[in-house]
Amino acid sequence: MTDMLSYDAPSFSPLEPIFAFERESVPPAFRAQFLHSPDDPFRVVLEGRLHEIWHKPRWLKPLFWALGQAGILVPKSGHNIPSTLEVIPARHPNGEPYHRWNRTLQFTPPVHFNTTIVYDPETRYVADLVGPHDFLYLVWKAKFWPPSTFTLDTEACAAQIGRQKLWLPRWLWPLLLGVVRFVQKADLDTEDTVHIELIISHPLFGDFFGYTGTFHVVRYPLN
Repeated sequence: MTDMLSYDAPSFSPLEPIFAFERESVPPAFRAQFLHSPDDPFRVVLEGRLHEIWHKPRWLKPLFWALGQAGILVPKSGHNIPSTLEVIPARHPNGEPYHRWNRTLQFTPPVHFNTTIVYDPETRYVADLVGPHDFLYLVWKAKFWPPSTFTLDTEACAAQIGRQKLWLPRWLWPLLLGVVRFVQKADLDTEDTVHIELIISHPLFGDFFGYTGTFHVVRYPLN
């Protein structure tokens, strides 16, 4: 298991520190997705299906709709939804790498859910920028568990305006946003297949949102 706190700033992927000390054991599907570099001569797209997307309780449906409009949460539920996630690697002007993860869920009409993944030099963790103008700053405790498991758990949250961050107290952000548990497992029998599960829990309501899915990690040549 990689200790990100002992790793210097990444050079080609914001997720690089997670796998740095286990580089030889990283599954090919993880390598293509999480270690995708702006210098790679190909695009990376995860293509597959979300087997189930669920919300509960029902009376929170207006909240899910509002969060969906803000690009913070997928507002719909369903089964067997064709979906894609394109990983777009890039660098900030200062050279720091980041990933743009653009998701498309084939509801009618399609639902788009896009986030930006960065490496936070202050906390030395990975962070997700979510919502309009990337105002929601979610810090993850990200871990690689060889040989085939990658996990994310919410570590901290901030509201971001420009370069300024307003950190939410640890007692407050679980009440406002819930706590995310994400697991991705690489299928060791097929080099391009991953299985995912995400659950968001609230201190009062318990598990209130989640999804499971299976995807193939595909490389496409750059045009």
